[in-house]
Amino acid sequence: MTATFVRRGELIRLQLRPQEVTLLTRLAGELRTALEEPGADDPVVARLFPPAVLGDPEADREVRDLLADALLADRLTGLEAVLELLERGRRSKGRLVVDLVEDEPLLVLGVLNDIRLAIGARIDIEALDRDRLAEDDPVAYPVAVMDHLGWWQEQLLAILDGRDARA
Repeated sequence: MTATFVRRGELIRLQLRPQEVTLLTRLAGELRTALEEPGADDPVVARLFPPAVLGDPEADREVRDLLADALLADRLTGLEAVLELLERGRRSKGRLVVDLVEDEPLLVLGVLNDIRLAIGARIDIEALDRDRLAEDDPVAYPVAVMDHLGWWQEQLLAILDGRDARA
């Protein structure tokens, strides 16, 4: 299996199959919608914006009033930037190839993390017994997507940490 992320000198190359581009684009769009138009008690919003101050609702509310707009804007900006990266990519051997430079690898890593957290919140991953999950369970697909995105994160982290010497 071809790696999704590989180091190429000073840059990191992102290589996605067409169905992975479609998946990432859809997931980023769904997360953007969830953040821009949150439902009451949405588990995604609760997971991505946990309490800043535990045990003191008044202090937590004050911190949220100060930071909420900036945190939301940062997440939305990150999602938009990743979608722009995908548009910037070029086709090579049936894959979309995007050369990530400067802080773009960290940006992608953060967006992948946000998407995984959102999926996990929606399926209540913490209460899920993965060992008892049947293949035809409706939760099996989101779990597989989370695992796939996690595999991408592991590759990218290995490169960023210098553990992946492939060039």
